[in-house]
Amino acid sequence: MAEVKVRTLENFKKAVTALDKAIALRPLPELANRDAVLLRFELAAELMPKVLKRVLAERGAVPALPKDIVRTALSGEMINERLASVLLEIIDDRNRMVHDYNEDYSEKLFARIEKNYAPAFQELLNNLTD
Repeated sequence: MAEVKVRTLENFKKAVTALDKAIALRPLPELANRDAVLLRFELAAELMPKVLKRVLAERGAVPALPKDIVRTALSGEMINERLASVLLEIIDDRNRMVHDYNEDYSEKLFARIEKNYAPAFQELLNNLTD
C-alpha cells in the first residue's frame, strides 16, 4: 500500500508542478494559456482526493467520496479548516467544469485557480511531504 501512496503522491506533485508551469505561460495566442491551466487543474483536482485517500488509508480511515476524504483529512488534522474549505471548492469547481463548460465560467475559474487553487494544491503537497 505504501508504494501506491508514494506513486500517487508523486503523480500529484507532477500535476501541481505542471499547473504552476501552465499558469506561468504568458502570453499565448487566443485562450491557450487559460485552456492549458484548466486542463492541468482538472488533473490536479482528480489526483488530490486520491492521494489524500491513500494517506488516510495508512492511518486506518477509508472514506470513499472526494468530499468525505477532505472532511476526514480535516478531522484527522492533516489539513486546517481554511485549506479544507478551498479543497471542497476545488471539488465543486472541477465537477462543474467537466459537466457545464461555458466561457464566462472558464474565465472565473481561471482566476480562482491562479489566486486560490494553485496555492492550495501547493500547501497540501507541502503538508503531505513534510
